[in-house]
Amino acid sequence: MAVNATWSSHFPSLPVCHLVKPVDWRERLRTAIARSGKKQSWIAQEAGIAPETLSRVLTSTLTRPSFDVIIRIAHALNESVGWLLDERGFSLSAEEQKQLREVVRFLDDMLLGVSPQRERPEPNALMATADIPRAYHVRGARLAYETSGDAMSGAGILDGDVVYVRPVRGTREANGRVVVCRVDDAEYVRVLDVRTGRVRLLSRNERFPPIEVESHRFDLIGIVVGRTGALSK
Repeated sequence: MAVNATWSSHFPSLPVCHLVKPVDWRERLRTAIARSGKKQSWIAQEAGIAPETLSRVLTSTLTRPSFDVIIRIAHALNESVGWLLDERGFSLSAEEQKQLREVVRFLDDMLLGVSPQRERPEPNALMATADIPRAYHVRGARLAYETSGDAMSGAGILDGDVVYVRPVRGTREANGRVVVCRVDDAEYVRVLDVRTGRVRLLSRNERFPPIEVESHRFDLIGIVVGRTGALSK
């Protein structure tokens, strides 16, 4: 008697492995610089390094910059060091985070029945290219902002002044201090007030009410360490 046997397999097929070329951190840095629209000489000045150093960091794979240099460059670009180095949990760049915040804000407005065109407080900070005085540079100032209006007149910050900012990420150190921050796409000089997860931006002029901010719309830039005059306490 002839027996016909067939071989059958119940094992699942092997998964297909797709290889994805990793993104080099220098490529991320070049992308961030191009997206900022700023000249490399300006970025180097803001980072407190020589233009030649930045050029070598961008072009030479043999150059191994110190972590401090990377941090300075990232802060000059207002970019996350974690994203730049492709660390886990930092998958979005600053520009992508900004776009995400805009989407979240739009959805919040739709769910609450609020018009997306609601009036916002007038921003009073604009990034400047002013040289940072040595006295403020040694205190950590790496950014300069020109101020407008008189919302901070009680702190001695007047219309047209330039404030010098030490970049800071965490709100604990900045709480109660004069800071520069971003709400959506607008930048402000205000006193930071954080209580039980609620963020408020306080003026130093009674004509300007506090700005209530949802945490996902708030981005701390840094603490003001000086200005074009004596900063009042």
